[in-house]
Amino acid sequence: MNDQDFRELHQPLHVPAHYDAAAPLKENLAYALADLGEGTADEVIEHLHELSGGDDIEREHACELLELWYKNGMVTANEETTPRKYNLHKITHANGGSVNPHLTAPGLD
Repeated sequence: MNDQDFRELHQPLHVPAHYDAAAPLKENLAYALADLGEGTADEVIEHLHELSGGDDIEREHACELLELWYKNGMVTANEETTPRKYNLHKITHANGGSVNPHLTAPGLD
């Protein structure tokens, strides 16, 4: 694996702001997962199918992408359920705590 391949494989997952029928499967699959919040591979693919207006989805490739993203830490999964539920593990509620700026290390304010 060369440097370019490594960078491509380990870059953060880009989630588009909206669904685009002309976009590659990778982008639309990421959007569908973000739009759902959490779902099994079948649920994410079904949601993408609905977003696409009923277009055929490359189911096997979509499942491979979700699994690859999971193995590379680009998405997380709830393994307490079977089948596994994928999610972006994003923070949805603001932190209720506060920070005392006088207690932070010098140079971090």
